[in-house]
Amino acid sequence: MEVVVQRSVRVVPWSPLLATGSVALAALAWRDRFPAGVASHVGPDGVVDAVASVGAFAAAALAVGAGLTLLWGLLARDVRRNPAGLRLVATAATGSAALLAAGAGALLATSLDRGTLLGEPAPRWLLPLVLVALGGGSLLGWALARGPAPAEARQSPPPDAPRVELPEGTRAVWTRVVVAPPVLAGAVVLAGLGVALAVVAGPTAGVPALVVAAALAPTASVRVTVDHTGVSARPTLLPRPRVHVPLTRVVRAGRSDVRARKLGGWGLRVRGERTAVLLRSGEALDLELADGSRFLVTVDDAATAAALVNTLAERSRVC
Repeated sequence: MEVVVQRSVRVVPWSPLLATGSVALAALAWRDRFPAGVASHVGPDGVVDAVASVGAFAAAALAVGAGLTLLWGLLARDVRRNPAGLRLVATAATGSAALLAAGAGALLATSLDRGTLLGEPAPRWLLPLVLVALGGGSLLGWALARGPAPAEARQSPPPDAPRVELPEGTRAVWTRVVVAPPVLAGAVVLAGLGVALAVVAGPTAGVPALVVAAALAPTASVRVTVDHTGVSARPTLLPRPRVHVPLTRVVRAGRSDVRARKLGGWGLRVRGERTAVLLRSGEALDLELADGSRFLVTVDDAATAAALVNTLAERSRVC
């Protein structure tokens, strides 16, 4: 646990500021090579539509980096007792740092020794570079924030925890599918918007909307499963990404009522010691884990799922 905290605290607060600070220093060091200024924005048609002075570009980069550093630092502090939350924050922080470094760095490279910029096409490799940087930076943060094996529960769930009657030698599996209609509708609308922009404004214009739609679609429906290995939550139509909590980590399982807005909305959410998969408000399977954190997933018939988790967890420790 301490290793996770130390690594994440190093990675999270400073990576965006280090990235944008490097870009700002490069801009100031080469300021004589930007006679037309620095391209500061590329429109959906792939054409430069805004130019800034070198000083303004560097200041804006530093401001964005400082803002993200503060944001990720506060989030890391909020989830410091939640290893899963720290790892997610570290992933987001380094991903955003790589995105900023690649995007701002590409704009600098585009502007070098250029006599005119406004109305000129940006390099076609700009968008692929930014997407690759985002993916690579996120993977780096995920790897750097990896800590020791999670703590395991040594005792069976307490006697007052709910259980189901399960004959010895019997295997049981409980599974439910949860759908979030607003998320599904949002993904469909964004996909339609992306296609429309691609047709009207050019092939690259609809890419951002299509990327967001593709990211939302898998989270619109989740299958929750309880079996002898633990609790899993994954997109209904895809095997990954998957959240899995082994029985060895569970101290107690129960049913809770949650409100999505209090935990930050729908999707995978981290708040304090809680990590949650939320597709709606209402009843949720609530797991207390050995490291002091909690995992929640909104699902129908959560009481039955909790009783089965306690039964299987007790049986695994007796054996």
